[in-house]
Amino acid sequence: MAKSDNPKRLIVEGQDDLYSVVGLMQHHIDWPSDRNASPVFIDIGHSVDEILAQDYITTLIKDPTISALGIMLDADEHAASRYSSFKHHCSRLFPKLPKDLPTQGLIIDNDDEKRIGLWVMPDNVSSGALEVFLQYLVPDASAAIWQHAVQSASDARDKGAQYRDCHRDKANLYTWLAWQDEPGQSPGRALTRKILDPSSPNAALFIKWFMELYSLQPSLPLHRMQTP
Repeated sequence: MAKSDNPKRLIVEGQDDLYSVVGLMQHHIDWPSDRNASPVFIDIGHSVDEILAQDYITTLIKDPTISALGIMLDADEHAASRYSSFKHHCSRLFPKLPKDLPTQGLIIDNDDEKRIGLWVMPDNVSSGALEVFLQYLVPDASAAIWQHAVQSASDARDKGAQYRDCHRDKANLYTWLAWQDEPGQSPGRALTRKILDPSSPNAALFIKWFMELYSLQPSLPLHRMQTP
């Protein structure tokens, strides 16, 4: 894990998660290119299994240099099971955790003045992953191209393309990204360049969760982004 003095930390699964969060949030808050000067230090936990392993989260929350810790995971098959594992590890330090994961994302404080947050992609309820959240940010003007990309990925599968069913959302997104200018950009760069819409109402709940978790003030009022 990278070292940082920033008391506000976010743990994500991989590079695409990290750069997608930066690509999105830099449109809503000042976000310097120097990682150590960013309002939140984002680090990579590598996998759900590693992040939800015994003592991983509790060790971080006990770190005296950390005041607010966010965890961002993919739901994959079931968001509720992610929250059950999270609760299993964190309930002793945060005894007032709610029974179910709030649809607007979890934010809770404890008596030691520590704050923890959890967001399960895509929306704390549905199955899926980061790529499902990102497909909600495809601009309306690109709807026809998006549908063509989805159909093309499906047709390729019928003709023998090797991607697995669990990666269908990723295949759809990267097919669509392959047809942008420039082709094949990463999701994070597509957000930076507004090829994916960082101001979509479908991003509003995540942005609100992020701002509240870390007590940040957005560059523009959030009420200008309507929640879906």
